[in-house]
Amino acid sequence: MPLTFSPVIVTTLLLAASGVAHASSFDCTNATNPTEKAICADAYTSNLDQKLGELWSATLPKVADPKALKTDQRQWLKQRNQCADNLSCLRQKYQMRITELGHMTTPFSWDATWQMIAWGVSTGGELKTKRKDSTHITFDVLGASGANMGNLDGIATLNGTTAHYSEGDCALTFIAMNGVLDVNQEGSDADCGAGMGVFYAGRYVASEQSLAAENDLLSVGLVRTRQEDDVLRNLLKDDYQRLVESSSSRTIGDASSDVPGAEVDEMWVRGLGGINASIFMHTTDSRFWLVLIVSDSRGNLRARYYTNVPSWKGRLPETLKRWYDKRAAAGSLTLDLMP
Repeated sequence: MPLTFSPVIVTTLLLAASGVAHASSFDCTNATNPTEKAICADAYTSNLDQKLGELWSATLPKVADPKALKTDQRQWLKQRNQCADNLSCLRQKYQMRITELGHMTTPFSWDATWQMIAWGVSTGGELKTKRKDSTHITFDVLGASGANMGNLDGIATLNGTTAHYSEGDCALTFIAMNGVLDVNQEGSDADCGAGMGVFYAGRYVASEQSLAAENDLLSVGLVRTRQEDDVLRNLLKDDYQRLVESSSSRTIGDASSDVPGAEVDEMWVRGLGGINASIFMHTTDSRFWLVLIVSDSRGNLRARYYTNVPSWKGRLPETLKRWYDKRAAAGSLTLDLMP
């Protein structure tokens, strides 16, 4: 279907003021597509939208090339709308965009260290570029996806604000835009000398230090509200962050007939799927069930079962039981029923 933008969004893009009294950058009474409706219906994502709108208005007058930024914002809106009503996707898109805009007023230089704005909790990259002469730059890029790594270095040919590198089936294009650097990749992970699932493509911002990770169950979209997040923090304690970290790769699990209407997510860390894996089931009335595989102090794998539903404390729903039994069949995997 064709993309539609509310009048307020268009106005924001053109840097005009909006007096709409909503917790977002556009008038929710005019929300038409699934993305806008999802944003308006979710307080956390709506607050991210409002924060982005304020940052956009403050950033546009300060960048070196406002026209390029307006074009980039329109492209971002198209990408955002591809999330439809997927809150996990939307929240990550907003967080990434907020980070991008926060660095776009930095003067651009090819002599810099760059950090990738990561998609997910266990992906990332660091890029070092340096001008070699008037027509070339050198580069050295590191990438990660879970436990898998990659590294590539070489010399790229400059053409205005773009540099291009090609060797064999691997090609990288570096595109400067205001204070950020886009890297496009042609060729597979293996073609570019990287482990499975590791790609160097993405948007990078100039920084000597890795970008601070602020991921939680809200930001990765596993819970909807701050209250649900608080419930799981209290329930899981030290395992809360382990659950966040296990969510880097995710698929929808099978429904559980003994808990009608529950949603199921199966999660793992690429390259560490047998160690950092979990299955998470939840309902709209904030009931939770979770099995999380962890490594104990002796290096032995254990499965920990959590739920905030008293009647389920001593038993697993069928979907979680099947998931656990499949992994236990491959070797010793003790199941701990957590308080």
